[in-house]
Amino acid sequence: MINGVKKHAAVAIITAGIVLTTTGFNSAKPSDSPPPAPKPIVLHEATVINALAAKARIVAPTGEVTKTISQQDENFWGSRDYKMTVHGEYILGIASKDIDVSVSGNTITVRMPQPKVVSLNLPYDEMTVIEHKSFLRKELPEAQLKALYTRAEAEVRKDIAKDDEVQAKAEREMEQAVSGLLLKINGVKSVQFE
Repeated sequence: MINGVKKHAAVAIITAGIVLTTTGFNSAKPSDSPPPAPKPIVLHEATVINALAAKARIVAPTGEVTKTISQQDENFWGSRDYKMTVHGEYILGIASKDIDVSVSGNTITVRMPQPKVVSLNLPYDEMTVIEHKSFLRKELPEAQLKALYTRAEAEVRKDIAKDDEVQAKAEREMEQAVSGLLLKINGVKSVQFE
């Protein structure tokens, strides 16, 4: 009988231990355990390139330009001097495909080319021409007037490309535009420009 009591006592002790252990596990609060760590977002250059490809080009706001050029020639019939002034608007920009990007962790490094004139509007019918010519000289033929206008347009493009202030302003504005576009990508923490 003593063996039977010992058996029942042993079963009771083992059962109590299991109940206490199970109760201990079940009574643990969910907030006591740390939340699962979120999976890190891995950036890939292709993701960045696709985001940039959403815009065909990145542009800076419009600027205004005025340019005066002259042409002078002399022959047997006398001299002829023309001054042409063109006025209009331009837009600087870069093609998004020309932007070079690299990714390191959550940081994107961007290298952009120098902004170029992507739009130039110098209305031909709004140019002014001042003419000084000898009495015997004819007016400048239309073909030569168009050639003078083409030369003025080319010089405007060169002037804009050489204007450090205009270029710096355009670069700042395009960097802001690119940065704003790339910071919308999930997981991007910073955008750096070289």
